[in-house]
Amino acid sequence: MYDLSDAEDTYATPPPSPPLPKPLSGLFHHTLTGDVAYAAFDPVVLPASASAALSRGHYVGKQLVPDPTFASFIPHEPVSALASTRGLVCLRGTVSNAYYVANPATFEHERLPKPASVHTAKGEPAVVIAFDLDPRDSDPERADAGYKPFYRHYHVVVAFPIGDGIYSFESFSSRTGKWTMSADVTDAGFVHQGSGVGVLGCAFWRTSMGLFLCYEPVSRCADLVHAPEEVMQWHYWELGEMEGTLCVTCMDELVEAVVVIRLEFARHGAISWALTGHFEGGCLRGRKDVKLLRSQGKAEVVMWDPSSETVVAMDIEGRTTRTIRFTPGSAYYADFIPYVRSLAAVSANGKRAHAERSAAATNNGGGDFQAEA
Repeated sequence: MYDLSDAEDTYATPPPSPPLPKPLSGLFHHTLTGDVAYAAFDPVVLPASASAALSRGHYVGKQLVPDPTFASFIPHEPVSALASTRGLVCLRGTVSNAYYVANPATFEHERLPKPASVHTAKGEPAVVIAFDLDPRDSDPERADAGYKPFYRHYHVVVAFPIGDGIYSFESFSSRTGKWTMSADVTDAGFVHQGSGVGVLGCAFWRTSMGLFLCYEPVSRCADLVHAPEEVMQWHYWELGEMEGTLCVTCMDELVEAVVVIRLEFARHGAISWALTGHFEGGCLRGRKDVKLLRSQGKAEVVMWDPSSETVVAMDIEGRTTRTIRFTPGSAYYADFIPYVRSLAAVSANGKRAHAERSAAATNNGGGDFQAEA
């Protein structure tokens, strides 16, 4: 949303995470006892041309994680899950209130340094992990040549209440290993904690004002963005990320129509919205109390049907791709956090990241490090 600044050291570059897109692997959530739990989607059902699907990398088995509770990562205190983007999960200790970043697929984790502000003093904060984009992502010549973008450094962005509807911002950078306060404060009404999306180098949330909140951690700028006029005509809508772009999924009360709109950037910075797809509700058409969930990775619509205790992922044409079925009566909260399994590196120290980049450059003869996780 904003021009990149020189506020941070751009020479420290840790190993990147995988290119987009990847299908959603599963959902983190919490149990009634406060523990973190994880539910994986069922394997993708292969089409008739199975070999072709495999060659394109579209087949995905059940993406489990070694320790869904994170007890072996952080054994000295229980944690709660706050956010997940591109394979990294942000956690908070329930005793120390310390922030952690972990990759549950690789058993990497880091405890972040203490932030300057107390984020829970006036209420619960809203947290997003937002990755920096490679500057070459905006190069049209590379796009024409089939160049696929890689994510680089990440930011843990925290929007925390400081008064009645007023939010301040503090973000941690894996490039510098430090927290940075924003000079901006925003009157956002109420920021929905479970709506956070990290995409395009920014953190986005829904607000009670009907607008959505954007924070760009490099420039430290916050803004309230008007949703497309079409969005406000629908009974339900939810933010998400599909194939590296911010999107809004809209739905009527009985799931008789589902519409997906994506954000587009013009050459001179103008913002526009474009229709990505629509369908008539798929397998959930006519159901009551269905809830839209945040999407991440491939272009899929994700919904929660509490009547059957099932999460359903559908493609843009409304075909069911995968499901998660919960055991009826099991003790869980439906506070679902989308998770895409990857080998994204966890780094909380700018010096360590710089050393990793230097070693990678040496191994590649001084060239740019672009190894895929």
